[in-house]
Amino acid sequence: MVNIFRKTFRRFVKICKRRQTGLSIPIETKQILPDECIQHVFKFIDNNDLYSCLFVNKYWCKNTIPILWSRPFRNLSPENQSKLLAIYLSRITPDEKATLKRIFRKINIKIRLPKYQLTYKYEKYLQELSFKDLESAIFSWLSSSFRKPIKDTYNLNVQIEHLTTLLCTLFFRSCENLNTFIIDKHLSFTNIPDVVVFSKSGILTQLKKLKINFRKSESIIGLLESLHLYCKNLEYLEINFIEFENDETIFGSISNLIDQQEGLKEIRLGYIQSSNGTRTILTSIKSQLDSIYSIHFNNVNFKGISLKILGSCPNLKNLVFWNSQGLGTQNSKSLQDSKYHLEKLHLWGQRKQSNITATIIQATGKTVKQLWVDSISLEIVQTIVDYCPQLTDLRIMDYQPKQVPFLLNLLKDVNQLEKLTITRETVVEMGVVNFSGKNFPINLKYLRLECGFTTDQLEHLLKTCKAPLRTLIVEYCKFEFAHLKVISDYIKTTKSLKVLGIGGKKEYSQRESKEIKSLEKNYGIYVIPLREVRDW
Repeated sequence: MVNIFRKTFRRFVKICKRRQTGLSIPIETKQILPDECIQHVFKFIDNNDLYSCLFVNKYWCKNTIPILWSRPFRNLSPENQSKLLAIYLSRITPDEKATLKRIFRKINIKIRLPKYQLTYKYEKYLQELSFKDLESAIFSWLSSSFRKPIKDTYNLNVQIEHLTTLLCTLFFRSCENLNTFIIDKHLSFTNIPDVVVFSKSGILTQLKKLKINFRKSESIIGLLESLHLYCKNLEYLEINFIEFENDETIFGSISNLIDQQEGLKEIRLGYIQSSNGTRTILTSIKSQLDSIYSIHFNNVNFKGISLKILGSCPNLKNLVFWNSQGLGTQNSKSLQDSKYHLEKLHLWGQRKQSNITATIIQATGKTVKQLWVDSISLEIVQTIVDYCPQLTDLRIMDYQPKQVPFLLNLLKDVNQLEKLTITRETVVEMGVVNFSGKNFPINLKYLRLECGFTTDQLEHLLKTCKAPLRTLIVEYCKFEFAHLKVISDYIKTTKSLKVLGIGGKKEYSQRESKEIKSLEKNYGIYVIPLREVRDW
């Protein structure tokens, strides 16, 4: 369905471009679908094509604007950041403009604020605000406004803080749909606005997602201490400690924030080096036992901490331990006799402790459908076979050629597997895929290779594969036309493949582009755009 939408809108984009050249083309202006329907359709279109939709007619423009301006700061060049900020500055009140000019005049800078006559109140469509992106846009705007470097950097930093406060006031005063707030920093030498700026309008009460990349400063500490008074409807909370923190007050503030939520569904914690901090936050999860369904730990210290509280979450579906410290057989075993029915379990660590991985799988694997493991060993293979009867999606994070006997034993016994991803963590090397495709489970439909392989190895793998693959994704920086020809021959022979992704390249060569277009036209293959392969 998504592919149909994309093809349809690409046709409309061509029409838009013809209209811009002066060619007269009749376009239906009558409203055919309700606004909600057409906006849902537009969400499947990337921003480049969506921008062209602005020029089709007023109906399309009206329904495109809210989507383009919901997350306007994402992936912008400094030039476009500067233009975006100018539009927002034109929306501040005359008194605020006068105040801003007066502030910059103190350091002998005369600023020119834009005087656009805007059709739309663009700030009201904002759904996601990242403080880092806002500071980056402000810095780009100031850099483009002043050709000569400003010597009084201290006072300039003060003026930047005033400018960010002014824009945050605009957003929190006017945004009707703001649901995501990301508190991080682009400029390390400035502070975030006072908590009053965020709390005065009541917007914090409607937030659904909150992400904090914590760097210790009085302003961020003050905001953390107050958030639990206003944010009570969060569904997603992510906190990463960029700098080492061992202050019990900070962890207490986070604990209070978690306690006050009506129904927190997903929580992500990163870089907590203090085991006491980990214990404090884990204890607060008791208040969200019935609502929490996803927990992600990244570089968290679990030394001496029981994980039994996780087993009390009856609706927990996703559990991730990413390079966590202090995990041992004792606290891993505390996951046994759990109430939840996990569907996704991701385990990765730099130390590659097979016994810990096996213990966690044994304790949680009975309902797991998606499993990521950092490596495979005889112990891990046997544990997966014995304790993961519902496994359909497996990702091996650091496969090594010497592990091929373990891999083959695993593939032989996990007959229900439908998706397989093989990844190599280190620098890409040749000869990683050194096994036959006949070992793949017959139900396998999705194969992803993020590792090195020769043309002969790829050909042997696909020729001997008896599974009816429908999706094949290869991410390999040394991918050449010879590899594509092997895949093309496989498509023409089996006629089962429907989706093809090729990563590790910035663009296709002329021969590759010609071959890909032939596959799309003659065999109905959907080739994933290069920029989307990573997220597919």
